[in-house]
Amino acid sequence: LAQAVCGSSSGRCLCLSLYSIMDAVRTANLRAYVDSTPKTGSSESFPASWEKKQLAEERRKRSMMTLMERMDADAEHKQALSQVKDMRQNQENRKALDKMVERMRPTPDLKEPKVVNHDSKALTNDHSRKQNWAPLECY
Repeated sequence: LAQAVCGSSSGRCLCLSLYSIMDAVRTANLRAYVDSTPKTGSSESFPASWEKKQLAEERRKRSMMTLMERMDADAEHKQALSQVKDMRQNQENRKALDKMVERMRPTPDLKEPKVVNHDSKALTNDHSRKQNWAPLECY
């Protein structure tokens, strides 16, 4: 993909690839999610242990980079982290970003069938969700 983005025929590309940009946002969102989860006593009972493993894997990948690649990755990560922190200030955006992290987690193995209950009065899945409206002065 990096060759397609910058048009370089060599194996290495100095421009930003789409994957590296998305990895920076993904990693920044994981970092913000881990920072916002409440801390508990042991590391096994920590609610974001899978996310911490993903961040450790990203640090391991960073250690394999050359100096210039690390500098570029650090600049991308710093910018992505500031954007994610700005987005997480809004409650709806925070919920969406948290849902994105929760969807990245591996699904647990089910030992029994999953029983799902539906509200017969609801027209859509989000029908019973509380709406957060802006103040009347904004309309």
